[in-house]
Amino acid sequence: MVDVVPTTRAQAMRIAAVITGTLVAFNTMFYFVSNLWFEGGHQTADLASIRVAFGLLTLIVAIASFGAALAPRIIGHALAFLLAAASLVAGCAALAKGLPYVMGGTLLIVGVVLPVLAFFSLQHSRASWSVVIAILITFALVCFFGAPKVRGILGIGIWTALILPGLQVIAVIALAMVRGEYRDHFVGGGTGGG
Repeated sequence: MVDVVPTTRAQAMRIAAVITGTLVAFNTMFYFVSNLWFEGGHQTADLASIRVAFGLLTLIVAIASFGAALAPRIIGHALAFLLAAASLVAGCAALAKGLPYVMGGTLLIVGVVLPVLAFFSLQHSRASWSVVIAILITFALVCFFGAPKVRGILGIGIWTALILPGLQVIAVIALAMVRGEYRDHFVGGGTGGG
């Protein structure tokens, strides 16, 4: 088994300080860059709502990052379950809106398979853990590059559409942080359930 070193209060405070500093820096930078964009003659629907959406994106990713730093196993798997639920909802919505059957079907399949894999990953199945990471990486890339299309279909801002891939990346990082649990369990003679 892996020796688990608990996160001390001082470590948690340092992690929180770094994440908070990054959050403030990104939002401050975005504030000034969006001012330059708007003053440069580019028309936007509502600059204030764009800033709020960007702030929401960075806040959600920052909170998930902090949680992943403190409890990567719990947060990584919890996000996998959450993203599976989002996939089920998106699959049903895609089929209801008449979008391509391949897209709706894929989202539904992932929504059903991902929680099963995450469950077995929680049981230390190395194979399930690796497939969960592979699915999340693939969907993070698809959702990141598909964000403009999602924005158009749902009528939301681009920054709101980027929340999902942001959480997928955090889930991948959190699950990768616990890779030693699967490697050591596997090398230690057990099959890891997979």
